[in-house]
Amino acid sequence: MTKYNFLCIDIGTSSLKAALVSDKGQVLSFYRETFSTLNKSKISSDWVAGLQNSIYKIKRDFKIGKEDFSCDAVCISGNGPTLVCEDGTTLLWNEKIDDMKNVVKAGDSALTTSGVTNAGTTTSADIDEKFSYSLFIPRIKYLKQKHPESFDDKKIFSGPEYLIWYLTGTHITILPEERYEAAYWNDDAIKHLGAKPEQFGRFVSPGFNCGKLTEEASSLFGLDKNIPVIAGGPDFIVAMIGTNTLKPGRLCDCAGSSEGINLCTDKQVFAEGIRTLPSVMSGLWNVAVLMQSSGRQFVECKENYEYETNQKISYAEYINTCFKNQKSSGFIIMTSLAHSVKDGLEKITDCAKKNNLKIDDVMMITGGQSKSPEWIQHKADIINYKICTTEVADSELIGDAVLASVALALHKSITDAADEMVKKGRVYAPRSTGRYVNESL
Repeated sequence: MTKYNFLCIDIGTSSLKAALVSDKGQVLSFYRETFSTLNKSKISSDWVAGLQNSIYKIKRDFKIGKEDFSCDAVCISGNGPTLVCEDGTTLLWNEKIDDMKNVVKAGDSALTTSGVTNAGTTTSADIDEKFSYSLFIPRIKYLKQKHPESFDDKKIFSGPEYLIWYLTGTHITILPEERYEAAYWNDDAIKHLGAKPEQFGRFVSPGFNCGKLTEEASSLFGLDKNIPVIAGGPDFIVAMIGTNTLKPGRLCDCAGSSEGINLCTDKQVFAEGIRTLPSVMSGLWNVAVLMQSSGRQFVECKENYEYETNQKISYAEYINTCFKNQKSSGFIIMTSLAHSVKDGLEKITDCAKKNNLKIDDVMMITGGQSKSPEWIQHKADIINYKICTTEVADSELIGDAVLASVALALHKSITDAADEMVKKGRVYAPRSTGRYVNESL
């Protein structure tokens, strides 16, 4: 059987991750490129440089190993709702909007003072109701206000779509599933913002073939121009794919810059402190509890420690230091974060019980925390729940590989591909139960 390899790219908040992944879910080479640009409004330039450096290093690995480098598709995902203008001006997903109270809902004056131009019977009230919880509309308006010279009459992208356009010249927006439209926009809402619908790429689904590399991109990145570029999607969506949280009852902890406990369900539910969004799988839902900036808190602790000790250390070294000194601020933060997860998990389990939802007795984990056995075990002890890693800690990259394999018709569906390509790793049971194990599910 022919072996296929996919170059999988995920744009994070502080770094770009790249891996060459086989059609069996095996990571053949992996690199993380940390962003150095201090001006976050120009951080997209680091995405391009990070991709160049990653490809160079991955190809170098094969040369050193005396193997032939081969890539059958590129798939790109990234953080959202980040916005990028055609000239690279960027509004990151976590940048605070100064006047959010004035733009957060479609009910502000720009959207409600008149009917929708040339929109038939559509009214501003309709837009107000449909897009009142849009993740993008308030940020689009803010970007237009803050950077009019970059915004007006220019193409506008979200994060991964910008890099896709840079490679292919194709202007698209990845809509995770059709039910997500209300979290994005439509032409009428865009017109009410004083923008033009043609500035925004048409909606496509994850796994969409965006075309081949341009001559310029082929030369710049050192890749064959015939390689197709596949739409990944928002990192949250591809993380769910990369942990196979795609069937009712599946549970996942996404522990990155922010953290979220996610349960896949077959019904839409509502409860205080719970966010319910459509799953990437038609007919299913994702019930979640979010902890904003949880990962960032730990990063700041590490940075303070480095400043105080005048030394740079790796995250593994810092975590080890924290466990050796359990009075340290780093250990206190890890413990506090674990208790936040416990509270979130209790909300999820209570919601599942009240709504008669399936829920697994083990929770998958992805993100930086999943690379530290000590940290995961500490968390399992506190939340009193089994936690399981995947073989690849950065599950977004496996999610990208799954989508690429479906795009190339190697699998019939996302679930079929995920069942084969997502590999489970070690299970951590809370030690209070006496069932601490080192096993695969």
